[in-house]
Amino acid sequence: MRLRFSPLIWTSIGLALVLAAGAIVLPKLSRPTELSRPAGAGPESQRRPPANVPRPTLVADPVDGEPVTTGAADRRPIAIMIDNFPEARPQWGLSSASRIYEAITEGGITRYMAVFSGQDADRIGPVRSVRTQYIDYALELDAALGHVGGNADALSEIRRLPVKDLDEFRYADGYRRIPMPHVALEHTMFTSTPALRALVDQQGRDDEAADARRTWKDDAPPARRPAEQRLEIDFSSTEYAVTWTYRPATNDYARTLAGVADVDAATGRELTARTIVIAVVPRMHGRTQIGEDTWTFADIGSGPAWVVQDGTVVKGRWEKESSARRLRLFDGDGREIAFNRGPQWVEIIPPEVPPSFQLQPPAAGLR
Repeated sequence: MRLRFSPLIWTSIGLALVLAAGAIVLPKLSRPTELSRPAGAGPESQRRPPANVPRPTLVADPVDGEPVTTGAADRRPIAIMIDNFPEARPQWGLSSASRIYEAITEGGITRYMAVFSGQDADRIGPVRSVRTQYIDYALELDAALGHVGGNADALSEIRRLPVKDLDEFRYADGYRRIPMPHVALEHTMFTSTPALRALVDQQGRDDEAADARRTWKDDAPPARRPAEQRLEIDFSSTEYAVTWTYRPATNDYARTLAGVADVDAATGRELTARTIVIAVVPRMHGRTQIGEDTWTFADIGSGPAWVVQDGTVVKGRWEKESSARRLRLFDGDGREIAFNRGPQWVEIIPPEVPPSFQLQPPAAGLR
């Protein structure tokens, strides 16, 4: 006897068969296979590099002590002359520098020499001309020196000494003009570390490393850092008045220039230093061989100095035996002062520009 079902019953039977099939298939589809697993989602053992692949060895950068690969530590530093005329501010790329030297040029205007070692920057400047008071500091680091010309004395010194010269007048491809509204043309020349490193590769490199390495130390622990400290240097006028304010939480110093926060135009962040060196270097006013107004600094020898770090001030002396020998800092007992790792600022001041320190007494034992 043939059973007859109404259309409604046939529909119910069909739906039940579909659901039963889904109960069998769907669990299989919901389990991802090895081929469908996202990259990096496998077991930890599968994501580890092979045991025979060596990890990069980190060493102290010879300029600022930061941990870098041996390849980065062996690169030649790039020193670049930076404009500090008010119209040139804020400058670009300074927060990537390992060390910055600041000194007076003509008319009380200060100029920087920024040294780039472990970090690179795509835009640096404005780049200006060089003066003699910076050349020996570039030479002691075996740094290539980027600049746009210079006075007659400085250019003569560069020809006399084994300086790796990257003058824009000779290597124009390493620089670019970036005009800006209401800014004079001399404040619009820029460069980058990749562009200058390409020129350094063209020039080759000496086998012997410069006498640039120093002793590094760990930061003072938070319990031994003072709550506040301030350093002021009035180079010539309010436009070139510098203030460094200690920040115990980060154990560094924030820079103020002409009464406002000194920032990097590339990042908008304040310029900071972990260690500040103040070296009193005698200077003599004169004329170059073609009659240019100039100052000559006696940077070979020794003189008074201060090293500011960890919220404290250590008074001592600087010594520099020759153009190629490293500027060394000694405390009152004749021991060489170790630096904190991180960016440094070297303030080169004449005897008539005394620094001013406002600080709390150091904690016990921190002398």
